[in-house]
Amino acid sequence: MEYKLVMFGFSALCEDLEEVKRRLSLYPVERYELENGDECFLIDLNTRDSYPIILKDGRFVICGLESNG
Repeated sequence: MEYKLVMFGFSALCEDLEEVKRRLSLYPVERYELENGDECFLIDLNTRDSYPIILKDGRFVICGLESNG
C-alpha cells in the first residue's frame, strides 16, 4: 500500500494514486459542505507527507500533489 486516504473520519489504504482518484470520485461533493472538510486528507505512506483534500470546481482535489491530473 502506498497511500492512506482519510475522508470524513473514515480511512482506506490505497495501492496507488489511480485508486485514490477512483475512491474520491465515489464521495458525494455535498458531504464536504455538510461535514468537516478538515477531515479530508491523503497520507503518503512512504514519506509520511500529508496532503489536504479540498473541493474545487465540483470535484475533490489533492493539494500539493503534482499528479492531480
